[in-house]
Amino acid sequence: MKRYVNRFLALTFIVLASCGGPDALVINSLNQDGSVDRKIILTWDKNEFDLAECQVPVDSTWSINTDMEVSEKGDTTWTLTAEKHFDSVDLINSDYESFGGPNEQMSRNVVFIKRFRWFNTTYYLEEKVDRAIDGYPVADFFTPDEIKLFHMPGSMTDALLSGPDSTAIKAALDTIEEKKDRWLFASLFKATCSQIEYLNDTMPGQKVDLEFLKSREGYFLDVVGEFEGDEVKLVDTIYGKGFYESHREILDSSLSVIEDKFQVAFDADGYQVQSIMPGKLVATNGYIDNDSNILWKVEGDSFVSEDHIMG
Repeated sequence: MKRYVNRFLALTFIVLASCGGPDALVINSLNQDGSVDRKIILTWDKNEFDLAECQVPVDSTWSINTDMEVSEKGDTTWTLTAEKHFDSVDLINSDYESFGGPNEQMSRNVVFIKRFRWFNTTYYLEEKVDRAIDGYPVADFFTPDEIKLFHMPGSMTDALLSGPDSTAIKAALDTIEEKKDRWLFASLFKATCSQIEYLNDTMPGQKVDLEFLKSREGYFLDVVGEFEGDEVKLVDTIYGKGFYESHREILDSSLSVIEDKFQVAFDADGYQVQSIMPGKLVATNGYIDNDSNILWKVEGDSFVSEDHIMG
């Protein structure tokens, strides 16, 4: 358990995002017949692209080009562009299921819907990343304005930080980081309680009093961030001396399961998604940048505790 708590504490100091490789932009261009032209743009300061480590599946069947650009300051940027036509979104989903890569444990799915309405045809394209754990939605901890910044693609927040309201934006982002700690701890607690409830019904031995367990959530959130000590001291501080030893098997089993699930988000290699739709855009939950592009970010904190739907 100590290993799990320490790993989770580390999340309060780490942004769940890219692991230090190339920045990635995934562009989905939807055609009227439901086919998709998919483009992956990787940018980095060195020409060391490894497609086996790409955030989305790319293989030798793609058309791939690499370019180099030197800025006025002498900085070199390498860009790898990979393109492929998919006859349907089912083929994209097949790649998600069968190919590896750093995000192979993420559960991702693309949906296309075409409807005829009187004299118009509507097209809907959605990409969904399933939540990692059964935690709390961000709306329980952040204001609507904070949620907007929380999910905003990094390229857009960077632009805001360079604009006239940079001081206010930085203050808001700092507040989000502070709140994020408590949200992550609370989500860990909730997911663990759910797993304990399941194991209460399936494992022999003494059951954990779930009502008592949940009643200490507030105290858990108040002490866990600054706690120093081993796993026995942490649990016994919150629930009373001997609680951990009395329920060692079910506690360790529950935390092991949640750790494995949470690791999917913790290890996520972040990227951005852009959609290009046929016809006139009528609705989206994405972000519109200064070039009228529809953008979403995909990072670990995007899908820790709730499905991340980009549509």
